[in-house]
Amino acid sequence: MNEENPPVAPRRVLLLDYLMGMRDNMPRQLLLHMGEINIARMVAFIDGFRACQDVNGFHDEEYGRFSDWLRDVKQEFPTDGWDAKCLYDCDGDHERAIARFLGFVAEFVASRERGHRGG
Repeated sequence: MNEENPPVAPRRVLLLDYLMGMRDNMPRQLLLHMGEINIARMVAFIDGFRACQDVNGFHDEEYGRFSDWLRDVKQEFPTDGWDAKCLYDCDGDHERAIARFLGFVAEFVASRERGHRGG
């Protein structure tokens, strides 16, 4: 082991932070990460990201809170899933449906930040 360069602890990236980065650079980031702007690919991307976190022993509780908020507060998580609802609400336009979902992510993140600041 090289003592001049001690090992760096892996940085854990929360899914919501990653999604916010995708939102900030739409549609380029969607194309880069999914190859095609398609709501089913977005769901698969999120599922894969979460599976990778789980395999690496990282439980992302914030995404669970977001899912609860999406279901309980926004009522945007019916039994057929947020993806089906967003796609339906956006008349089948995949890019708009993904943007709608990422808008909910941004709204949740902003509300949590306000809550942490006490505002």
